[in-house]
Amino acid sequence: AAPLRRRISERARRAGLAGAGGRRLLTARESEVLRLLARGRSNREIAAELFISPKTASVHVSNLMAKLDASSRGEAVAAAHDRGLL
Repeated sequence: AAPLRRRISERARRAGLAGAGGRRLLTARESEVLRLLARGRSNREIAAELFISPKTASVHVSNLMAKLDASSRGEAVAAAHDRGLL
C-alpha cells in the first residue's frame, strides 16, 4: 500500500494537484477564484460571484499567484493550465 500511495502522491505533485508532502496545491476557494480568473474576471467581479469582499478576492488571487510562482494574473492562468488545474 505504501508504494502505491507514494506513486499517487508523486503523480499528483507533478501534475500540480498537490504540493510537497501530498498537500493540495490550491485550496478549494483558490480553485474557484482561479476558474473565474481564467474567465477574465476582476477582483470585484470575483467577489460578487463568490459572495466575498473584494479584499478577500484580492488575497485569494495573491495567494494562488504565489503558489503558482506567477507574477501576473495571466501568468497564473497559464501556469495553472500547464499543471492541469484548469
